[in-house]
Amino acid sequence: MPDVTSRKDNTSSTSNSSSIATASEPTQVTRQKYDETKAELQALLNRKKQVDSNLINLEHSIYLFEGSYLEDTQSNGNIIRGFDGYLTNRGDKRKQKFTELDRLFSLSSSTYQKALALKEDQDSSQDDRSLKKRKPKLTTGGDVQRKKKRLGSVQATDDDD
Repeated sequence: MPDVTSRKDNTSSTSNSSSIATASEPTQVTRQKYDETKAELQALLNRKKQVDSNLINLEHSIYLFEGSYLEDTQSNGNIIRGFDGYLTNRGDKRKQKFTELDRLFSLSSSTYQKALALKEDQDSSQDDRSLKKRKPKLTTGGDVQRKKKRLGSVQATDDDD
């Protein structure tokens, strides 16, 4: 009978080690899936940034084209205000400035306001970067003295009046 119990001990220890091995396999598979999903998410976020950038540029170009169209056609007529100026030859050729409310195409876009705000943010961040690249001027004591002299001469001419 001792042989039978020793066999049971051997099989239980074997099943124990196999359960430990199978427990580590799912964590490796889970970790691998996590890494793949993380990489896919990063790629999708980069793609979204690219699409958003393209949308911003497209909205801005529509805005510019629309502005040039409204400016060029304001004297004779356009699709927004009508072609009354083209049909009637009035002597009053004063230019009426178009307003932002005349921008039918830009205002009809649901993403226009967001794109405009993002474009301004991009432009301001580029301006900030260009300012950081410039080296600031260092003022010396002589510069301060010259400024004081200039201010003094301005005050002296004001006192003469």
